Amino acid sequence: RAVIRRRVRRAKTTFPTTTAAMHGACARAMTPATTPTTTSRTFARPGTPTTPTRASMMPMRLVSKGPTFPRRRTATHDAASDAVDARASADDALSVSVTTGGMPLAGVDMGSTTEEDAREEGAEAAAGDASTKDLLRFTLPTMLIWLAEPLLSLVDTSVVGLASTLELAAIAPGSVYAGYPAYLIAAGLAMATTTMIAQDRLLAAKGGADDEDERTVSMSLVTGIVMALVMSTFLIAAHRPLLAMYIGAANIGVLPHASAYSVIRLLSLPIGIAIAVAESAFLASKDPWTPLKAVVLTTTVNLVLDIWFVTGLGWGIRGAAWATTISQVCTAILLIRALIKRGPEIDKVRTMLKENAQRASTSNFNLPAEMRSLRNVGAPALRLPIRMPDMRFLQRVRSIAAPVMCVLFIKCVFVGWIVRTATYISPEASAANGVLFTVYFFFAVIGDGVSQASQTFLPPTLGDFDKASKLAFRILYVAVGIGIFNALVSGFVPINFPYLFTTSPAVVELMFKATPYMCAALLAHTSSMASEGCLLACRDGAFMVSSYIPNSILSIVTLNFLLAQGWGVCSSWIALTQFHFVRLFINYIRLGSRKSSPLNKELGVGVA
Repeated sequence: RAVIRRRVRRAKTTFPTTTAAMHGACARAMTPATTPTTTSRTFARPGTPTTPTRASMMPMRLVSKGPTFPRRRTATHDAASDAVDARASADDALSVSVTTGGMPLAGVDMGSTTEEDAREEGAEAAAGDASTKDLLRFTLPTMLIWLAEPLLSLVDTSVVGLASTLELAAIAPGSVYAGYPAYLIAAGLAMATTTMIAQDRLLAAKGGADDEDERTVSMSLVTGIVMALVMSTFLIAAHRPLLAMYIGAANIGVLPHASAYSVIRLLSLPIGIAIAVAESAFLASKDPWTPLKAVVLTTTVNLVLDIWFVTGLGWGIRGAAWATTISQVCTAILLIRALIKRGPEIDKVRTMLKENAQRASTSNFNLPAEMRSLRNVGAPALRLPIRMPDMRFLQRVRSIAAPVMCVLFIKCVFVGWIVRTATYISPEASAANGVLFTVYFFFAVIGDGVSQASQTFLPPTLGDFDKASKLAFRILYVAVGIGIFNALVSGFVPINFPYLFTTSPAVVELMFKATPYMCAALLAHTSSMASEGCLLACRDGAFMVSSYIPNSILSIVTLNFLLAQGWGVCSSWIALTQFHFVRLFINYIRLGSRKSSPLNKELGVGVA
């Protein structure tokens, strides 16, 4: 008995499953058989006539505790055995199912789990009962992952701004030109990868192919790199005329610095897309810790290189761009290496499950659904050689990513227009706006983390409005609290330590004027991003596009009106605040309407 229990503990360590999943397996394993002789107890009472079975003739030491077979205590029956004996009978059932090669207990109908049961139990384990604590446990490390890039941008802005105000003014247009196309491809493909992995694993749990999620990761990686190569080649070839058009003739002195910064950043565009796909593979399996470790290490490298290249070697804005590029290469290497190493780990689990399945074929034992789903715990592996995308995969990507990329394109155009208005005013206005947007995006990443939590936890609950709406509004309430925190903290640095970014009094004065409006925009941003994440999880892209276009136009009208009234840099932030509040209101109405809410529609698992 002690040997069996040690094997169980070892098996629990081997299978990285959740407590809820393990208890679900145990509960079904202990479900009594429906027979005329026993209906209320799993095991027969002493003296009750039963029909002898193969299972009932098992050795006494493999049968769960019962009055029919009293045990004899010995001097070697120590306190550890007493503690083990006090465990619930569910552990006894699990120990036999793991260690007896599929031999059922006497009088226990192990039963099979239907596809519908497996699906419902998987939904409950994945997200149905996700508490606020669960959401925060996933969201906080995800935020830290995405905080890496804005943190590096913050350091770039500080180091470059202290060296030159003109180069500081060039960071904003250079970042828009190089960063927004990268964001458009990365976010759309990451969303598609996350959704497809969820679909593949749901199909695998219902008897589909085990390695479909691995093919998805491999093909997504190739697709993203090819798209990034095409995009970066075009943008590098046309960067001078396009940047000159964006910056305007009044600030032509900013053009050489913005051109140099954007070209270097565009060279690393394929690397950035590879990072986004790899991170989405880990986040789709609710593993934010692996990418977090890689990001923390490479962020430290970037900080060191920033100071060395910009200050030590005097490379200025070019040094900041090269430091970011080198750190991205390091991050991609670490994440792809981690995905490749997942292959042998998954093979071990599949071999173990295959052996259990072979044993089950000789008896009436059926492996519980949660135990079968252990093959899909953790990130999928990246197998070598890498698989090339086929037409079926490209159709799946198009059906998922196209609506998302349309929404993101609208947002990129709108925010890019706002940055452009400040650039047109003066170099000082461009520099002040650049600093504030760097601070803004640093805190805005927290809203992106809440959006990712919505897309990770919400899909399994779709189709049940009560359960889905309860989880969606719980996410919104968490986002409101985070938004208040962002609004209070974000203005602290630019107001109290403005000279960390620039030595120009004119730039500092403009920062003071616009900071309160930046804080108001962050107040609404997190909640609006949470609502957007809920709609993305529901695949409600058509509604988002139809609502974002008039919202963006309305905000641009407000922006132009305020500029005409002489509000200057502040007009950009007032228009952005209006955009977020209107988006939050529209999305809230959409999600809360019981009849037309997308929460009523169950997420399909086939190719859209």
